[in-house]
Amino acid sequence: MDEEKKLKMAIIAGAAKAIRFKEKNWKATEEEVIRHVTENVKEILDNIDEPFD
Repeated sequence: MDEEKKLKMAIIAGAAKAIRFKEKNWKATEEEVIRHVTENVKEILDNIDEPFD
């Protein structure tokens, strides 16, 4: 996969992760959502080629 496509997929996957977290934790602050995504960067990148749930 070329780097630009991989970067786009990572951004989309990170945004999806943030949305799912916010849906489950609707009172979470923006900082908490960003922290959650940051803590899960390795998982996001490891699963970048997996289809979305």
